[in-house]
Amino acid sequence: MKKIAIIFGGNSPEYTVSLASATSAIEALQSSPYDYDLSLIGIAPDAMDWYLYTGELENIRQDTWLLDTKHKQKIQPLFEGNGFWLSEEQQTLVPDILFPIMHGKYGEDGSIQGLFELMKLPYVGCGVAGSALCMNKWLLHQAAAAIGVQSAPTILLTNQANQQEQIEAFIQTHGFPVFFKPNEAGSSKGITKVTCVEEIASALKKAFTYCSAVLLQKNIAGVEIGCGILGNDSLTVGACDAISLVDGFFDFEEKYQLISAKITVPAPLPETIETKVKEQAQLLYRSLGLKGLARIDFFVTDQGELYLNEINTMPGFTSHSRYPAMMAAVGLSYQELLQKLLVLAKEEVK
Repeated sequence: MKKIAIIFGGNSPEYTVSLASATSAIEALQSSPYDYDLSLIGIAPDAMDWYLYTGELENIRQDTWLLDTKHKQKIQPLFEGNGFWLSEEQQTLVPDILFPIMHGKYGEDGSIQGLFELMKLPYVGCGVAGSALCMNKWLLHQAAAAIGVQSAPTILLTNQANQQEQIEAFIQTHGFPVFFKPNEAGSSKGITKVTCVEEIASALKKAFTYCSAVLLQKNIAGVEIGCGILGNDSLTVGACDAISLVDGFFDFEEKYQLISAKITVPAPLPETIETKVKEQAQLLYRSLGLKGLARIDFFVTDQGELYLNEINTMPGFTSHSRYPAMMAAVGLSYQELLQKLLVLAKEEVK
């Protein structure tokens, strides 16, 4: 019986997204034909405390698990393969595999992965360098350009003295609309589409609340296309999906409520464009040293040009999220996907 530690929560703007993804995965693993011994490890939103949680799954879903004091005990990560220390039971818990279902800050930026490396335990997903690089959009786009994958024209703003001049020069060159984006944030948190000068100040302020560096990016008129990849050396490429919007852009509310957005999988793309998307996605995945899984998002223009948007190394992971849907479209069920990720985690340490 494989001992699997599902790790959720954490100090991230995407804390609630983590709870939703983790709950869905836990339910699937509990009903899986494979034999798993699951330990549920929750990290408080302030990241001060870690807990082994043994209560009802619904409490995680509803974000009331921290109030369930009867079913949680403090737990401390240990190094050198010793797992976790259980404070009440005064003993160790040593999982075979760690499965962090955490999104955004600390979950996808290499932080938790660095801890797992020190713990010397196998874990699901990308390593430290790949996670950190994909979370830092500015560095990601520089790396992509070096291997021939283009992104939208972008500049990096860091509250420098000539910031206003930079913004004015960029807009004079590229015009409106533009996007202000936190350099390191997920789920479209802190992003604003700006269509006039009067909207700049509030957009900039909003983006800087999430990160000390902000991207100013030209709008690309096109369809957002995602491509899911699974694997370490041998890759499974999922079906592409396409996002269509009545108005605005695919922000946090649209991603999780689908107010006016429609996601189509497989994407209705010409075969030549679909092939190009998948080729560039695999090139990025391999060149950046990604492992386990990732969802790579592009914009595709009417002229068939591709522009890299972002890479998610732990994409939304409920059973109806985009990444599992991409894999389902090529014949991999949600439970099979979870099993494959666990196998890949063990494979990576051999």
